Amino acid sequence: MKKIINYCLGLFLLAFVLSACTNYLDINSDPNYPASASTPLLFSSGTTWSASILGCDIQLVGAYWAQHYSQNNTSQQYNTIDQYNLSNSSTYFTRYWASIYTGALPDLKLVISQSEAAGTWNYWVAAKVMTAFDFNMLVSLFEKIPFTDALKGSDNLTPAYDESKAVDAGIIALLDAAIAKKTDAAAQVSMGSKDMVFAGNITKWVQFAKTLKLKILMRDFTTNQAAIQALLTEGDLLASDAKMTNFTDQENKSNPLFENDRRKLNTTTNIRASATLVQFLKANNDPRIAAFAEPTTQMFQVGATAAADKIIDVPADQKPYYRGLDQGTYGITTFSSNVFPTSVHSRAVLAATDPVYFMSAAESYFLQAEAWARIGDSGKAKTAYETAVKAAFSRWGYDATTFLAAGGAYAFDATSSDTMLKCIMMQKWVSSARTDSWNAFFDICRTGIPALGTQSVTDQSRIAVINSSYVTGTLAPSIGSVLLSGQYPHRFLYPKTSSDYNPNTPTVLPLYQKMWWHK
Repeated sequence: MKKIINYCLGLFLLAFVLSACTNYLDINSDPNYPASASTPLLFSSGTTWSASILGCDIQLVGAYWAQHYSQNNTSQQYNTIDQYNLSNSSTYFTRYWASIYTGALPDLKLVISQSEAAGTWNYWVAAKVMTAFDFNMLVSLFEKIPFTDALKGSDNLTPAYDESKAVDAGIIALLDAAIAKKTDAAAQVSMGSKDMVFAGNITKWVQFAKTLKLKILMRDFTTNQAAIQALLTEGDLLASDAKMTNFTDQENKSNPLFENDRRKLNTTTNIRASATLVQFLKANNDPRIAAFAEPTTQMFQVGATAAADKIIDVPADQKPYYRGLDQGTYGITTFSSNVFPTSVHSRAVLAATDPVYFMSAAESYFLQAEAWARIGDSGKAKTAYETAVKAAFSRWGYDATTFLAAGGAYAFDATSSDTMLKCIMMQKWVSSARTDSWNAFFDICRTGIPALGTQSVTDQSRIAVINSSYVTGTLAPSIGSVLLSGQYPHRFLYPKTSSDYNPNTPTVLPLYQKMWWHK
């Protein structure tokens, strides 16, 4: 049950890259890349490294902590994530740290140096943006990280850690450099299929850079308001998805999370749709529930008393029927298999060909909506919000028009800054399901939306019924959480492979310790 295959390069099985997969002692372990590797091959490799670990480990943890997924109550593959029972020896922390620092970033660094020498500025721009993205993910998850001293190889085996704000400034400098090279990059022969994100479209790479910059600046809106306003006024922000789509339904070539969970494990029932997400979608008659949760084959028939409750096949007139599972139910007696069998709650939908998203058009418009709302321009906030919601619906083949109309479930509420932000962040939370759940986790930490509630979705004394005290659209406490009441994860822990060998590693803070930009 604990076996997870390290899915690193499903599409491009490069021997010289795979040699780095097992070398996890520290970020500056020499991956021994051959000098003859071509720039296009290195860029494809660096992008794939980034996507493979982001689309598996980070998507998985983000989805549990954002309460898009919950762990099946009769199996335990991810119960440590669902119940926040993680230490700095956790493979989830170690694998991401190592994959980015010894895989993706060294490849991208070589792309930058080679393309700068050759004047192939298109690869240079794209590699700069991907480097900025990877560092932004690292600083968002771990807070203080090696940045200035990173990637110096054997010249520095014990790199210093930079403060989070200094890293943010360094990332923005990377993005500004990429943006400034747009004209030179666009003049080059297209990268074509070697670019698995935008197929060589430099305009989109620059828009990605500007939107990532906006995302970073939004963490300190008051300080950065002038720069944020300038980006909004310019308007050259991402309007399409930054994603990797090169996945097929074949072994070692499918979406990383699907490959690890559905294809490689000895059970396919681990990942359930969270009751938090399912209840919100059902309360609003949101058709996207079919894209996130599989219908159940059985349901509870509620009796007059708990003893009269029973499980029945879902009647034809109630199909499709969905029921989510509460967070942290593994090992909880009331959720044992004889009381709450697998057939009663929905498995999360995963597909072999699901893309891995670095940033989506929906996220871009939600960011713009939030920025306009904070500025106080409700009209522009509404326009951006509605564009974002429509993009989030159309991704799964649905139309959001009736939901956004006056009186609709998701109509924009411009009454106040708070009501605008709640509309925006709640819909951004839903839109992240199955695509970029890690983004929802970041936003929960940053804004407190959805809010952390005090009640479980299911009535634990009578699990056939929904808890009448639960407030739809709030995060439910993880029933088996090892944290204290009211505590919630806010960070990844420094892996022992760094803290044990690098004396510069900061003190490992508790999982619930907030970062400077968290609400």
